[in-house]
Amino acid sequence: MPDIQTEMQKILHAWEQPETTEQPKELTVFKPTNNVSQQTFNFVRDNAGCTRVHAIQKLVQSGHKKSSVTSLIGQMLRQGHITKNNYGMLYPNGDEYRPIKSAKVIAKREAKVKKAKSYKVITSKTTEPSAEALGLAALALDHKPDIRTNIDIIMDTVSLNDAHELYRRLHLYFGGLGK
Repeated sequence: MPDIQTEMQKILHAWEQPETTEQPKELTVFKPTNNVSQQTFNFVRDNAGCTRVHAIQKLVQSGHKKSSVTSLIGQMLRQGHITKNNYGMLYPNGDEYRPIKSAKVIAKREAKVKKAKSYKVITSKTTEPSAEALGLAALALDHKPDIRTNIDIIMDTVSLNDAHELYRRLHLYFGGLGK
């Protein structure tokens, strides 16, 4: 059985030797080889005024899936990355690509807006309305606009996309899920 002194020397000798430290592994960042989103935006930016069909054809020729390009152009239009004029020509709303937000992020943002606090308006109670208030109320009744006429004007001038967006927001406002 070895004595304590030799055992202590072995331990001290082990401590004196430099420890081999593992170097931290480098974080592997993959370079995207086929970023369809960015290339779609860049195509619209570089070819401002092209139609949706033309953009899809050219991007499919360069090797992208038709369904991916079609979907991305639709998402970019909805999220405001690109716009479409009355003639169907696409234009970018910026100089560089910004990642598309997921539907979950947009839904959370709309839910926060919907949950905005409403405050009660406290007014003083009076027993009788003043003569001035009665006169204004009478004037308001005389000049009441015809609501049906205003709705007809809106229906005649609203585009299909704007009507759908209005429907979706009203549906959310009155307690439903937008489509």
